[in-house]
Amino acid sequence: MSIFSRKRTDRRSIRGIERAQERDERRRRDEERRREAERRREASERRREDRRRREAAERRREEERRREAADRRREEERRREEERRRRRRPSAKPSATTKPSATTKPSATTKPSATTKPSATTKPSATTKPSASPTPSATSSSASASATATATASETATASATPSESGTPSTTAEPSTTAEPSATAEPTEQPGPVVGPEPTLSHRFQSQVDFSSDQLEVEDPVTEFLQAAAISVEFDVHSRDLVMDDGAEFEMWSFEDERYERGFPGPTLRVQEGRVFHATVHPSKGPHTIHWHGMEPDPRNDGVGHTSFEVDGQYTYQMQPEAGRPGDPNYGAAGTYFYHCHVNTPLHVQMGMFGPLVIDPVVHPDYPVSPGARRAFVDGPEYDIETEALFAPYCVDPRWHEMNHADGLSGDDAGLNRFEPRHFYLLGGELARRPAGRERVWSLSSLRANVAGGTRKPTLLRTVNANYLPNMVTITDATGAEAKIAELISHDGRPFRDTSVPGAPSPSCQDSGYPLMTSRLAYGAAERYDMLLHPPTPGRYYLRVDWEDWITGAVIATRTIPIDAT
Repeated sequence: MSIFSRKRTDRRSIRGIERAQERDERRRRDEERRREAERRREASERRREDRRRREAAERRREEERRREAADRRREEERRREEERRRRRRPSAKPSATTKPSATTKPSATTKPSATTKPSATTKPSATTKPSASPTPSATSSSASASATATATASETATASATPSESGTPSTTAEPSTTAEPSATAEPTEQPGPVVGPEPTLSHRFQSQVDFSSDQLEVEDPVTEFLQAAAISVEFDVHSRDLVMDDGAEFEMWSFEDERYERGFPGPTLRVQEGRVFHATVHPSKGPHTIHWHGMEPDPRNDGVGHTSFEVDGQYTYQMQPEAGRPGDPNYGAAGTYFYHCHVNTPLHVQMGMFGPLVIDPVVHPDYPVSPGARRAFVDGPEYDIETEALFAPYCVDPRWHEMNHADGLSGDDAGLNRFEPRHFYLLGGELARRPAGRERVWSLSSLRANVAGGTRKPTLLRTVNANYLPNMVTITDATGAEAKIAELISHDGRPFRDTSVPGAPSPSCQDSGYPLMTSRLAYGAAERYDMLLHPPTPGRYYLRVDWEDWITGAVIATRTIPIDAT
């Protein structure tokens, strides 16, 4: 008899157990991924639903604001109409029917003779003269003042010439007291128009919130003094979830045209001095404007709602940049600018509603231009068109990109005073090679520069600060040492010139013999600079951009871009 059980046991090898554990682990991971995907879908659906609700609430608020604005306009118009009526209201004047005429006055022929002289009791006196309260005699003379005034001249003359039988002029034979002007209707000095008390000066708006929310919205404003345009563009407004170069995805708003459809930033615009420019905007997702930052068109075309209007339907902006004059710092608009929406400006610019604007100079006969080159301003240095580039520091606070069109404008604390960016970008690239297409983010990855002393003109690098933090730009060589290869030639569209001699021409600093060379540039929100790059030798250089804390000055982010000099 065996002491071992003959019953078979299902013994598995260690490898089999491991395989089973791996299968279980895979199933568990698959289930977790499935649940996570489901959670993401639900969260995305909740966000979309929340966004729909916010947009619906925003539409309701906007409609209420429109109604309130319409009510205010109607009330203001009513007050103005009442004031106009009050000022037009005439003062009390004698009525034409009560004004004495020549036929109603006693004449020499109608005066009683000596034999028929009326007694003292019948002589017209102050007591018989009509007053504000008619006397019985006045009442007995006629049924009413109007009846007496309408008596014909012949009847009055007959009554005056026929004395009564008693030798005393009767009441009807006497010049009727009602024929004389009454006390209130006697011709006197006419009073001037009634002037009310001088209005007390007061502020129209009770608070900054009241001012911010009381901008005029116009469906389709009319462009006044419209001229034929040399350049015209059509802009729509889009809202899209775009993927940035670090893989993060945000809802972005921006301007678009047929070439740069649903992209970010807005289309690049180039306009030449002296030429009329038209830009027609078709807003969506609420009213918008286009402000030409740094340019000086008239108020209707400057795109600031407080001094003109916000556009609901469409509007054609018109401007003509001023042409430059050689050696004159007071003329010319050539340089780097940008345009942006000026409705709820901090939020809308952060959401992406901006784009670059370049103003090119006129060509002056005393300053001809080489082939393949262009001047930075009318008498400025030439640069290479092929390698001309632009970069714009930009950063994103994700919380802001969950907000709606008018958040913070109605007195609610939307948190627009707290800007806490988590993502940092360099936008831009070579202007001649900006990629077109749908839903593209124009991100800077590298730059080119022409070596100094070569056959090609130097590279012009334009920069627009498109974020709300201070930035420090540093240029280094391959070893990390700072390289002074950047020559600053203009700031905010104004060339650096030598203005040391009053009344004399002001040449550029380069022509004056002291170019502004640097390896560093510190600038803040909305500032623009133009700089020429002069690398002394071929090789690789680097452009480093630091984002700094407003208060402490500490560096909170850095992006570095290579510059290849050839």
